[in-house]
Amino acid sequence: MQAVAERRVHPVGSPAARFALFSPSECEALGADFWRACTTVVVPGGTKRYAADLPPARVLLVQRGVVLVRSQGSTGVRSMVVCRCSAGAVLPPPAGGEAIQSLTDAWVTAVPPTAWPRLLALPETAARVVSGLEETLQAQRESARALASVRHVDRVRHQLVELARDHGRVCRDGIRIDLPLTHELIADMVGCARETATRAFDELQRAGFVQRQGRFYLLLVPPESLGA
Repeated sequence: MQAVAERRVHPVGSPAARFALFSPSECEALGADFWRACTTVVVPGGTKRYAADLPPARVLLVQRGVVLVRSQGSTGVRSMVVCRCSAGAVLPPPAGGEAIQSLTDAWVTAVPPTAWPRLLALPETAARVVSGLEETLQAQRESARALASVRHVDRVRHQLVELARDHGRVCRDGIRIDLPLTHELIADMVGCARETATRAFDELQRAGFVQRQGRFYLLLVPPESLGA
């Protein structure tokens, strides 16, 4: 990605204003004053942003990329991934002990409290905001569902299936997850130690379920096995 300023206001009508959440006509209908009030933050892949790093916002619109919401434990030693969202999702701003982490280069637009009423005043954009919040809620449910399994290998398997369903690319031998995943990141997604996640990966590899390909993973399953 070309180097850009970390914070930039994109005027309506510019290529950057073509949000995944809104159509060009909806961007236009919101008006130039709305977009001037908003700030788009560029978050390079692998970096984090806490509340103090972001402009004041009522909601955050995920414009591009894949972002994670991390919640710090009470001890402050480690954090856990509690949600994973893609372009088109709507997030509440991070609260105390939470951070937004980009899994890929991401653009997140902060809608300040002063611009929030305008976003809800138009039926079309209000409906899309609700859809974006529903996507976030679904992602949180999926994260919680992965924790329902007692065996860590089942948690890791479930997480890989969800990642492949949302971000996988069908290849000759299976489904490639085109995201920079690490054992530590998967461990934070399923609530276990990195060493435990590594043992789970080893077991899944021996079972012929997953295979490492450089920085990515390949699920050795037919696409139809992932379901809808």
